[in-house]
Amino acid sequence: MTADTQPSPGFFKRYGLVFAVAALGIICLMPQLADLSIAGQRMIGIMAFAVITWATGAVSFPVSAGVIMALIAVLVGLSPQPDGQGLIGTSKALRMALTGFSSPAFCLVGAALFLAAAMMQTGLDRRIALVTLSKIGTSPSRVVLGIILCGFILSFFVPSTTARVACLVPIVTGMVRAFGLPLKSAFGAMLLITVAQVDSVWNVGIKTAAAQNMVAVGFIQELTGHDISWLDWFVAAAPFAALMSVVLYVVVTRLFKGSLEDISGGDDAVRRELAKLGPMSAAEWKLTVVSLVLLFMWVTEKKLHPFDTTT
Repeated sequence: MTADTQPSPGFFKRYGLVFAVAALGIICLMPQLADLSIAGQRMIGIMAFAVITWATGAVSFPVSAGVIMALIAVLVGLSPQPDGQGLIGTSKALRMALTGFSSPAFCLVGAALFLAAAMMQTGLDRRIALVTLSKIGTSPSRVVLGIILCGFILSFFVPSTTARVACLVPIVTGMVRAFGLPLKSAFGAMLLITVAQVDSVWNVGIKTAAAQNMVAVGFIQELTGHDISWLDWFVAAAPFAALMSVVLYVVVTRLFKGSLEDISGGDDAVRRELAKLGPMSAAEWKLTVVSLVLLFMWVTEKKLHPFDTTT
């Protein structure tokens, strides 16, 4: 599109920054709230500023991140200490803002996201999904079971629901087309619902399946001093995720029972997609080894066994 044909920004996008600055100013200039420090009140204002800029899209995310960091350094830094002894200081305020990025949870999530990106670039995630579907079978009910199993397997290595869905959706849509059905058919809806839900289900069961789990573990460790190992989390949460997977299978197969007729073409579609991938490349083999090593390190994080308190 040329500059002349590009649509003009909407009202909220155009004036979102004005609303954000106004909200920040109103909250910061309000009388001090009871049981809340001035620094805390200003942080509420910064939070309102951030939410409005993100919601309206007034500025890009990278720019808003820089502005938020600057606001924290200035507004919090120039706030009085809780004990009234001088100001907090801009350097201390900036360290407060950056503390979260130095936590072990953040580092683990960042490393796992690099792993997820590598799997998507090499096609290893796609190969795992296709091989799983080829082993389970491609009758409609087995495809649902295969998708659930794919979501479970990928949850060990890909710490992002969005990334796992991005891997599975093209495979599922290709299979629906191979069956000669439109994407808006009941069968297509059943598979896409399964893809979305199974990835959310296993966010619960596996500690490294979602970034928010690691952030929560970091908060728990900071507040209680107790760390939750990968295996502790798995033993406690995986049974619930497994039960929800069973419920998901029963619900979608019963809900779309009329679409679970024998449909041919699925086996051929999976074989064609696997043939396009060809044999595993050296990069995929190396990434497989790295993934297994990382998984072993996550599982044996601090305790070799979840009930072993001596290690």
